[in-house]
Amino acid sequence: LRRAHMRPPPCDLFWNGSHSLCGPALLVPGLGKCGTNALANYLALHPRVRLTNQSEVLFDPRDANATELVVRHNPGVTPGSGLAWIVKHPGLENRHASVLARRLRRAYPSASVALALCDPVQRAFRFFIYFLEYELRRHGARSTFTRFAQVTLKRRYNTTVEGLFSSVVALRTDCVRSAAARSLAAALRADGYSIPPNWLLEDAWDPAGHGVCDPIVAKDSRLDRWIEDWVDAGYVVNQSLGVVFMESWARDGEPMVRRLLRVMRLPEEEYPWGVAAARFSQRVYDSEARRRYFKKGAPDLDVSVPLMRRQCGALQDLLGERPPWCGGERPP
Repeated sequence: LRRAHMRPPPCDLFWNGSHSLCGPALLVPGLGKCGTNALANYLALHPRVRLTNQSEVLFDPRDANATELVVRHNPGVTPGSGLAWIVKHPGLENRHASVLARRLRRAYPSASVALALCDPVQRAFRFFIYFLEYELRRHGARSTFTRFAQVTLKRRYNTTVEGLFSSVVALRTDCVRSAAARSLAAALRADGYSIPPNWLLEDAWDPAGHGVCDPIVAKDSRLDRWIEDWVDAGYVVNQSLGVVFMESWARDGEPMVRRLLRVMRLPEEEYPWGVAAARFSQRVYDSEARRRYFKKGAPDLDVSVPLMRRQCGALQDLLGERPPWCGGERPP
């Protein structure tokens, strides 16, 4: 009875010259390094869900005409098929959400949005490892990650990967690094190292006045405002806007998938819950460095606690649940 009354998945109609195609049912604009791949892959276990051939497709209508995007990337989802497809590109997190959300509402009015969130400090650390790997590949055979960590950093600079992160990601008000941190960053710059987006630059980057010396971390300090922008554009939490937490997959994978299936209007009873349960607790790393450091996590930075967790109460009000990295009950 429940299935008989369920509406079909969202399907904005687009014409490819010979027949109609459905637009994407779910848009995933971020956050990078918060498990957007896991989100898509867990949903793809549903027999009615399809993914694009490319892992990431830039779906901002400013960059990609909606009709052209659907014709090029639609994975065979047509009206009446009962199927739904997902498109994701975590790089879109860097667009102004208030403007991006309105563009998406106009281009894909029936589509919903899913946002993957995670501990802001751990996300910064994961990006740090990712960019550090990129920098070492740029140097070619100059240094593997293991050699850089165990030989270059330890012997030449007398520090560790975690120590380097603590030094160059200045999670302090006024964006002030210590003298030792400035000296380390200067030495690395002098030797030709450059960790994007700006982690080895001078301490003068803080255009938004967040008191955080990095664009990624600066935005993460106000995730509540990011979500508010989506809500203000007309998306409704748990109706057309689904939010999941990377840290909660192992414990709450099933309720988070159910939340997203309802957003996409897909029958929950068709999902292979038995198969998925084992996968929710599995972590997949695509390099040795990420396996080691992502699992270990960021060093304990006490200065990050008030900076990153001041948003916890606002997030709880918006989403109806407390983010797992906030811990405990809401303070009075």
